[in-house]
Amino acid sequence: KMSEKDELHNKTLETIEHVQKFAEIFYRKLDEDRHSVGNLYLDTATLTWNGNNLEGGENIKSFLLQKLPKTDHNLLCLDGQNLPAQAVGEQTTILITASGTVRYDKKSSVPFQQNFLITEKDMKWRIAVDNFRSQ
Repeated sequence: KMSEKDELHNKTLETIEHVQKFAEIFYRKLDEDRHSVGNLYLDTATLTWNGNNLEGGENIKSFLLQKLPKTDHNLLCLDGQNLPAQAVGEQTTILITASGTVRYDKKSSVPFQQNFLITEKDMKWRIAVDNFRSQ
């Protein structure tokens, strides 16, 4: 039987793997395959983009496709924390913090910071909350 410390260590390594994979997929889709990024959001998801609040997966998808110019993200920092199961209705959920630079169209890069709450649904990670801020 594994000790509590070993279980926590294994859970941490698993979380790191999930966070890295999620970030790779999300930013690749957002920058290169935007029409499919909406599939990463839950139907009940919320997005706050530089102070603009959107609710619902379809509204988020429309915003990303129609209002957001072409992007090129350079991720510099990535962190993920498991949320306690009792705080999220026993649903596997991870808080992700990402930061780096983003270039809109062909303009100069600006710093950005983004927080996600992702949750597991049908064996895939889905975004429940997305909060993005750039300068």
